[in-house]
Amino acid sequence: MYSRVLRNLLNPRNNYPLIKLASEFKNLITSQGFKNNYRYNFTSSAPYGSQKLGSVGPPEPSELLKPADASCIKKKDELAEMRLKEFLKNPENEKHYKILELEIEVMRQSGELVPSHLKPRDWVELLLINSRQRRKRFLEFLFGLEMKDKNAAEKRRLKAEEKAKNMESLKDPGIPVHLQYKLGGNNMFIRIRDNTMNQLFNWRLMRAMMYAPKLVIDCGYEDKMTRVETKNCAKQLMFAFAANRECHDPFDIHFCNFNHTGLLHEEFYSFIPTMYEPDFPINVTEKSYLDLFPKDKLVYLTPDCNQVIDNFDAEAIYIVGALVDKIAGSPSSLAKAKREGLRMAKLPIDKYLSFGGGSGKSLTINQVVAILNDLYTTRDWNHALRHVPRRKLHENRQEQMQKRLSYYLSNPKNESDVKSLKDFSFKSRNKFRAK
Repeated sequence: MYSRVLRNLLNPRNNYPLIKLASEFKNLITSQGFKNNYRYNFTSSAPYGSQKLGSVGPPEPSELLKPADASCIKKKDELAEMRLKEFLKNPENEKHYKILELEIEVMRQSGELVPSHLKPRDWVELLLINSRQRRKRFLEFLFGLEMKDKNAAEKRRLKAEEKAKNMESLKDPGIPVHLQYKLGGNNMFIRIRDNTMNQLFNWRLMRAMMYAPKLVIDCGYEDKMTRVETKNCAKQLMFAFAANRECHDPFDIHFCNFNHTGLLHEEFYSFIPTMYEPDFPINVTEKSYLDLFPKDKLVYLTPDCNQVIDNFDAEAIYIVGALVDKIAGSPSSLAKAKREGLRMAKLPIDKYLSFGGGSGKSLTINQVVAILNDLYTTRDWNHALRHVPRRKLHENRQEQMQKRLSYYLSNPKNESDVKSLKDFSFKSRNKFRAK
């Protein structure tokens, strides 16, 4: 949902009067020390290389942030605030910014769905949108997030009040508190807190660094993804790391080819702000997997090759490409594996699963990591492929069609609708859609 909304929002149009604002903001990003990823990541939905933003060359190696220098790595809000202040130093840009502020205030006074507070990173996104209609849809999206947070806070408050009320009603004034055997009082169970669980998961990862098989996630596809796809990729990387961390026997995951000055790293760091602490068990490096592991043990997992994995090889080091490509669908991982001379393989999803018509067979990064985790533990493909979304399978799609047909048959508007069930013309197909 998030990716689909922002993809539509950030699609450029050249006929809007405020396009100069977004263009100047992009030129500012490329000319400042915000590194090479903003040459394309602050464009809308076009891939890198398809837009001309001037002759901006790659940054000097001395300008790159060092992985261990955590003091130079800022959070997403801090970076957005810094860029916004730099952008507003120009009086002409500040004038356009005031116009945009007035436009949003007019929408708020007119009763439009506008959030009460906009963060600096929200202003950055708004400045990159050239269409007023897309800005309106983006503000409605932010308004929905704000209302969701408010509703969640209200639910937590009501739950806390109900819990306090129940605990008060259970108190027995005739018995001292330390002798009352109940939940929340004196009992035989020790409460396991989140900090204790985090320590357990981190210990498992530290153990995996010594004894578990290696798993590589190739983060070198940032130049082939749009800004929205890069954000979605960072979220999938976070889910993959969390899923592997909670396994009883996790992999030793290495995030290779990670550009520490790119948008992917910025988003990933916002999800895991403790990743550069000395005792946090994560492997993030700018180095290639070819420099870290023997080439004869590397196996690149790509859905575009012909070789299928039959059994899990614990001695092999599997590589998963961190690529989210919802538009082109080009075989980038296959081309990269051939160019580097690596062995290739794909998951046997066609052998064990039957996909429905029109459903794509692409899997997210976290789903692939979860499948490999289960396969390493159980060696059972039927159990491991349970992470494939059921909505993609033929059985689920057939059930959904039967539910729609049953709903239509049980709630016909008139007898003529029932008689026309055998009419499969283009106009009659709307009758089978869910209400």
